[in-house]
Amino acid sequence: MATAKKPIKRKLWYKDNTVSIDPVVEEYNAGEDILRDQELVPYDVEGSLGYGKMLNRHGILSDKELANLKKGLDDIMRLYKQGKFILTVEDEDCHTKIENYLTENYGEIGKKIHTARSRNDQILVTERLFMKAKLKELKKSALKLANDLVDTAKKYEFIPMPGYTHMQKAMPTSLGTWYGAFAENLLDDIKILTSISDVLVDQNPLGSGAGFGSPFAFDRDKLSKDLGFKRTQNNVIYCHNSRGRIAGMTLEACVEIMLTLNKLACDLLFFTTQEFNFFHVPDNISTGSSIMPQKKNLDVCELVRGRTATVVACRSEMIMNYLNKISGYHRDGQEIKRPLFLGLRYTQMSLNAMAVVIKNITPNEDKLLNNMTPELFAAHKAFEMVKKQGISFRDAYVKVGANLDKIKIDKKEIAAMLKESKHQGGTGNLQLDKLKKEIKKLS
Repeated sequence: MATAKKPIKRKLWYKDNTVSIDPVVEEYNAGEDILRDQELVPYDVEGSLGYGKMLNRHGILSDKELANLKKGLDDIMRLYKQGKFILTVEDEDCHTKIENYLTENYGEIGKKIHTARSRNDQILVTERLFMKAKLKELKKSALKLANDLVDTAKKYEFIPMPGYTHMQKAMPTSLGTWYGAFAENLLDDIKILTSISDVLVDQNPLGSGAGFGSPFAFDRDKLSKDLGFKRTQNNVIYCHNSRGRIAGMTLEACVEIMLTLNKLACDLLFFTTQEFNFFHVPDNISTGSSIMPQKKNLDVCELVRGRTATVVACRSEMIMNYLNKISGYHRDGQEIKRPLFLGLRYTQMSLNAMAVVIKNITPNEDKLLNNMTPELFAAHKAFEMVKKQGISFRDAYVKVGANLDKIKIDKKEIAAMLKESKHQGGTGNLQLDKLKKEIKKLS
């Protein structure tokens, strides 16, 4: 980041033209933060327009001034989309850049827009609008992946697959059960995300000022409706105390999704080794080696595995930032942007990448069937004795355990055996149509 060559006197908090800030301090305060504020410009514009409407209702902005404010904010968004509204370290933040543009190009409007508003509640509402939008995108991608998993589960519903406990072969299962497990897991993650988004994120902190309100009888509920929030966050001090907490819960939604993707990635890395070879990995989702010509690596899953750790660390960083501060705004609160942006970005990228993987891998059915070795059916043989001979399970367990080498399994009967598990969620009753309905309901 380039250091400012000379002090710039354009800060919103400058009161004396002779005041200046040392370029090194200026760089330290805002140099990295403006990179994230650049992405927040559209949401700050959205918040400023809503605030301008409230000022108009209370007679602080005239109808003409409100129309000019909208024109000015439209100008900013046009320049932004053209890549011409670029923040520099001298701007300090997106709020200053926008207000200075309005003042320089539309005069009094720029000077009036900050009436009873603080950059403290301005960044709060900007981040809330940003989080709402990003969580909406995450939900859409997660639902798409869940739907793809259900479709794949249906396609391969009764293809047998070994189930593992303690990293050892345990009992027979099916590809349908395996794919369906991750679909159902994602649906739970989506419910967590929806609750966090709808209940916590979707509340408006704007109008709380610096954290202590203002001597104006502003209708904050109407402001909330203008901005598209479901409710107004009420207590002005809590608005500011909640900054890291609500952003942290946004990352918690990311963590839950990433934990599911991590498990899926780990399974795929395990099952696509040459020793297992349960799935075929096509060239379009794999990478190679610069020295070993034979290598085909599922790097995308390794990165999902690693980036899960990063998203968990982002959540932890958010908690550490929140700790040990008294009530009110603190400048180091800006440090939550870094883990927030990174956690959201990695989660979105990981969902999109895993959707491509699921669409492209295919099961090696012969390899899966050949791995359905007799010991997998030991428990089933004991269950069969219970059902047919009426003996206790423990006695059946002992008899089967003493004669493991005598277990015989006809591979043609395996699919029929899988279908016998008719309880809810069993291999013969995955209730995939129910999952489809749930996905539709959540969409």
